[in-house]
Amino acid sequence: MRVNATGPSNGSANKIVEEWMSPESYVEDYQAFKLLSPQEKESIISKEADVYGIEKPQGYSVSFHYNPLVEYHHFGSSHPMKPWRLTLTKQLILAYGLEYAMELHEPRSASFEELAIFHDREYLDFLKHITPQNMDPEKEEYLNFGFGGESNDCPVFDGLWDYVSLYSGASLHAANSLLNGQSDIAINWSGGLHHAKKNAASGFCYVNDIVLAIQHLLTQNQRVLYIDIDVHHGDGVEQAFESTDRVMTLSYHKYGMDRNNYPFFPGTGNINEMGPTDPSNRGKGHSLNIPLDDGIDDDQYTWIFKTVTGAVVAKYNPNAIVLQCGADSLGGDRLGKFNLNIKAHGFCVEFIKSFNRPLLLIGGGGYTPRNVARTWCHETAVCVDAQLHNHLPTHLPYLQAFQGEENGGGVLYPDLHNTKRHENANTRQKLDNIVKQALENLRYLDGAPSVVINQRGLTEEQIMRVREKVERELKEEAEDRERADAETVRRRRERNTGGRGEHRYRP
Repeated sequence: MRVNATGPSNGSANKIVEEWMSPESYVEDYQAFKLLSPQEKESIISKEADVYGIEKPQGYSVSFHYNPLVEYHHFGSSHPMKPWRLTLTKQLILAYGLEYAMELHEPRSASFEELAIFHDREYLDFLKHITPQNMDPEKEEYLNFGFGGESNDCPVFDGLWDYVSLYSGASLHAANSLLNGQSDIAINWSGGLHHAKKNAASGFCYVNDIVLAIQHLLTQNQRVLYIDIDVHHGDGVEQAFESTDRVMTLSYHKYGMDRNNYPFFPGTGNINEMGPTDPSNRGKGHSLNIPLDDGIDDDQYTWIFKTVTGAVVAKYNPNAIVLQCGADSLGGDRLGKFNLNIKAHGFCVEFIKSFNRPLLLIGGGGYTPRNVARTWCHETAVCVDAQLHNHLPTHLPYLQAFQGEENGGGVLYPDLHNTKRHENANTRQKLDNIVKQALENLRYLDGAPSVVINQRGLTEEQIMRVREKVERELKEEAEDRERADAETVRRRRERNTGGRGEHRYRP
């Protein structure tokens, strides 16, 4: 969810929070609507829903988990993370009448004990008590816990503990709604902070609500699939579950160098990173990373997502799915460098929804607030099978945030390349090679998910023997391919004797 900012501090070129320019203040222009009584406002929105057929879907239930207090936190005027994007998302969802298609929940904050199920208590105690007034950047724990540094991506701000408790509580509440059968799809757009580690903040993320929610889902599910479409690698979640086969992580993200020639944050997630290398570790082969380059477009992204994700679901057969919908993979994002439009991003939600597994949908990155709001509103509509009209409702608060050519022209689905389109460095051959390697990596699951094999009554020793057998077979096949390739090269050289490569040596 951020750009890497390591390297020498000679100026601001590599400091993310100094690269970003704050947007101009938005002026409210819905005064007539604002002056109406609550009953009159509700009547207008209800009519919006009736006219456009917004109603609860048939055969399944969708729940929306959101505490509005999460909006009122501020990372700082120069920081790209703006919780205000959640205000815009909420207002769009309400203006379209999508609330009538879902069960609405206002979850409580997560407790210290709930957060401690994953995070170190010492780290949580630091988060709970640190304030801008008492922080001391000279203390060792300040840097050890991921604060300070060259870019100060994770600043200390007023209400920090309340903020992390609120978004984490919403993810836990959403997961619980799936577990108790209240909903089939549960949404928490305030969550998705995928970089946070067990004892450190990272990449704008302080507490990893995703890990906490997955841990909760594992209390009643054998296998959980985590999918990440943020422009940044979901490293914190992958690391948290690297030694278990009960969670598989699948991340689509930019991998390579950023515009300042530093590794794009967090610098991990190459195609050959599949978890632990020790064959006796249950987590081996349960991480699948899809590294992409700048400028990937709608057709390319939807194709590779459908191809690889479909194979993963068929192979791993998860009991539940968690989809992180980071919106910094959109075109026009202030930090991301992809060329995706809203409906292509939303295709991922639609495709995952088609598998009819319990689904937890969470937010993530996204640093052009108006487009984050548009996307998460659209994806909420996808969840409830609603079609939204393109022209934004006139009773929408902060409507001016979406108006003007540079802000999308007052529509829900603008061309996100209206201001800038990134050069596409993803050739068909590159993507074909990534898919080929990804499908090859999936073969490591043939004997791996012990929770599946255990259902057949095998012992731990038998499980490990199966895994070792699979490892040997894959290694032998790789060696056979190498020998075959070497033999092919040798024969080609023999056939070419006297050809263009050797004619100049003739007498």
